[in-house]
Amino acid sequence: MNNNQLNIFKANFLIANNGKVKFPEKFYPKKINEIEFYTEGMRGGYKVRFFIEQNDIGKWYLDLFGSDDYCSWHKRINHNGKIINLENYKGEFGRTIYPNDPEKTEKENKEIQDHNNGVHKLLVDKGLEFNSENPEFEKENVVKLTDYEWK
Repeated sequence: MNNNQLNIFKANFLIANNGKVKFPEKFYPKKINEIEFYTEGMRGGYKVRFFIEQNDIGKWYLDLFGSDDYCSWHKRINHNGKIINLENYKGEFGRTIYPNDPEKTEKENKEIQDHNNGVHKLLVDKGLEFNSENPEFEKENVVKLTDYEWK
């Protein structure tokens, strides 16, 4: 990957992370990079995992999954800097309850849960979420960027 491509990713990483997480000074190109930090008053902080790869036709892309106290996001930055929203969780911070229609409530909750199970599997398979069933994967493939600092 050349410097021009890296600069495209750097410029769009902050945007893709809702203006909250910038691209780290140091990262590991052949690994899943994990950034985690806390700002004053945050309980859960910010956490972002990302990797950079080439597709079948040799174009670079960056995939990331991030979260904070209020939301999560799963995005791709294409080789040209275009940011694409990818499959993400639904109903993370509340679901609709229909007091007069418990069957509808149950049906919607099941649909959301089925969707979220699929998203979780996808994110684990990509390495963007912690793989509790395979701790060796984490040891071998995930680099925690501990020197990361928000400025």
